[in-house]
Amino acid sequence: MPGQESAAEPAPAHSRRTPALPPELTKLLRTGPFDVALRAAIRASGLSLERIRYRLHRRGVPVSITALSYWQSGRRRPERPDSLLAVRHLENVLSIPEDALSALLGPPRPRGRSRGDTGAPPLTSLWSDSTAAAQLLARVDTSPDSNLTRLSQHDTVSIDALGNQRGVHARQLVRAERGGVDRWVTVFDSAGTDVAPPTVSALRSCRLGQVLTDHTRGVVVAELLFDRPLERGETMLMEYEVEHPAGGLRGTEQDHTYSRRFRLPVREYLVDLRFAPESPPLRCESYLTRPDGSEIGTPRSLVVDPQGRAHAVALDFGLGSCCVRWEPASVHTGTNAS
Repeated sequence: MPGQESAAEPAPAHSRRTPALPPELTKLLRTGPFDVALRAAIRASGLSLERIRYRLHRRGVPVSITALSYWQSGRRRPERPDSLLAVRHLENVLSIPEDALSALLGPPRPRGRSRGDTGAPPLTSLWSDSTAAAQLLARVDTSPDSNLTRLSQHDTVSIDALGNQRGVHARQLVRAERGGVDRWVTVFDSAGTDVAPPTVSALRSCRLGQVLTDHTRGVVVAELLFDRPLERGETMLMEYEVEHPAGGLRGTEQDHTYSRRFRLPVREYLVDLRFAPESPPLRCESYLTRPDGSEIGTPRSLVVDPQGRAHAVALDFGLGSCCVRWEPASVHTGTNAS
């Protein structure tokens, strides 16, 4: 059946032949660290975490997607006997030499929270209100997210004379808290609208990886791969763009909104609204919400200047969403990003 794994089991580890590996992966399997090497091996295999979980399960080795994600992010590492056995099967699933990953584990680490363990909920939980977003996120590697400090995020939202969103230019500055961080995963949810999902373009210091789209429910999940893996403490200034189909993002909800969700704190968030100067909104305001969507405090009115521009700022904010909404004399809509 299309999309199903074959029921046949791979050959035992002692008789299998491993294919030629990329030079970078070969080096990481010699030097480590374990999480970076595992992440590189998964990337080279072309398998999603769900497919890896499935193949391990068929071998009688139950490992959750969450555990695999934590192992490759460095938040956790396999230490229990059943986890160490899973790593040996994982080497076979990923077609890398026997003991290549196991040899990188070393002695158990002291218990307690590490620098990379933020205590923040998984990225999928940030989209618990969107089944489509959570399902798509489960198919990509989101492990680097916990190891990126959000220093600055700047969204420029273009809005036409009818009040419809035409696109977003995103510019963000992040810092790696571990070596080997190599991507940012972004989500756009335009549920409730009556147009196709937007397209995502990489503009600076990144390129598109996987782009997963749920056309029925208007959700896009895109990997933005850095030009190279970052060293610990290194900063990355990246830019990307989201464009909506001709006619802009128009929908059926009773307000026009734009929001960005934050799983981890951001030092500075700026959303810059660019309205058509000849058609300013009747009302424009910003507000913050908790992860459950409930609003925090009182909305703040935004001033729209003669050029049709308005902005809102949030400092040291997260977990939650920074939002803006406006009221044009037209049909209404809403969208989310992270």
